[in-house]
Amino acid sequence: MARPKARASLSKDEIVDVALGLIAEVGVDQLSMRQLSDRLGASLGATNRHVPTKEALLALCGRALYERSYRPRGPEDDPLDWVREQLVTLHELLISHPGMATYVVNQPDLVTPELVAAVQESLIDAGLSEAEADAARLVLYFYSAGVLVTDSAALLSAAGLSDPGVMFTAGIDYILRAGARVH
Repeated sequence: MARPKARASLSKDEIVDVALGLIAEVGVDQLSMRQLSDRLGASLGATNRHVPTKEALLALCGRALYERSYRPRGPEDDPLDWVREQLVTLHELLISHPGMATYVVNQPDLVTPELVAAVQESLIDAGLSEAEADAARLVLYFYSAGVLVTDSAALLSAAGLSDPGVMFTAGIDYILRAGARVH
């Protein structure tokens, strides 16, 4: 096999972008640092200088997906609609990168404090007390995590339903509108 040509520079952002592309193609389980280096046109050593392990790479990729899913709430945004948008966008990003959902669900520290605070603030702005917002945020996390790590498409198909995205959004709406006042 021919050795990759030497590169002038390599950045973590580029590594993460290429890794996410590979994950979308082959999934987390099939991703290797050697494959990533080949795609980058860099030596394995060069890649490892920036990101030493696959675990470190997955942490960077998970954080990047959270950051890509986040849109600051504007003054015209309905707070509950905004929370739904954040969850749906993250869900779509995670399922389009096979294996990342299971990874991020098991690494809750990847969620940026900015996102947690924005969701909390939105729930409070929607009329929940701080305690109710804490509870609703946890219910949303557990609901989203459960949907992400199960084969929801197969479960819905067995029930005669075909669109997991519609059901996921309906569940979020239920929690936000009818079930948000957890005591």
